Amino acid sequence: MTFTEGCPSGRSQLFTFKTKETITVDRPTFERILTLLIGCSNHLEYLVTHEIFVGAARDYLATFDNLESRKALALVSVWTDTSTETFDEFSDCLDEALQSIKFILATTGGGHD
Repeated sequence: MTFTEGCPSGRSQLFTFKTKETITVDRPTFERILTLLIGCSNHLEYLVTHEIFVGAARDYLATFDNLESRKALALVSVWTDTSTETFDEFSDCLDEALQSIKFILATTGGGHD
């Protein structure tokens, strides 16, 4: 949150806390958050493309039968085993956040390009 010297303690320039369950956010701030989420989504697509490359490299390394390629293959396998699950989790969370914000924009008559 951004605070200024003129704001009372606990009050933000960008957010107004009405109750524990209600926060009012100005539209430019809300749209900035949406833009950031869309940017994250685009970066995720980029990472998935790299994941495809890593899979192809793993398959290529598997065709060699020497110690160095087995070491490299082991490292690539660790990456793909952990990253796939993490990417899926990240993608699901990001999708839920984007859908929530799009729903709010739609119900408030706003839109986002």
